[in-house]
Amino acid sequence: MKNYVLILSIFLTSCATFQSEEVTIDINLTTLNKENKTIDAVCSLYSSSAKIDILAPKRFQFVTECSAINIVCKSGDLRGQYGIVKEEETNTNFIINSGIGYIFDRAVDSITPLGTLMNFVNTPDECELQRDITIVLE
Repeated sequence: MKNYVLILSIFLTSCATFQSEEVTIDINLTTLNKENKTIDAVCSLYSSSAKIDILAPKRFQFVTECSAINIVCKSGDLRGQYGIVKEEETNTNFIINSGIGYIFDRAVDSITPLGTLMNFVNTPDECELQRDITIVLE
């Protein structure tokens, strides 16, 4: 009986956990020298969920979470970097730790005026899916 009470109490007190959604971002990366001439460079792109190395200039797709992206490029002795900072946001994909937790979260969102407003205001299109990035290597 104690085990059932313990399991039931854990089930009733847990809540839903949200996980970021992966998106495909089209990036057109151009690398220039100080004279604004295109040069080849090895670039590393980092995000909270992915890392790739590419040879720029190049147009490519980067599959990542809608989060901060940092780019570091090198060509010989020249270096350049670029950073995109994304504010934290609520995402629509989730992992449910317990059904009761998720139901509780949804009930609060639907009952409270602020929860309802946030459901209408929050759009999944907040992440820019196409970027033109120019990095000057010095």
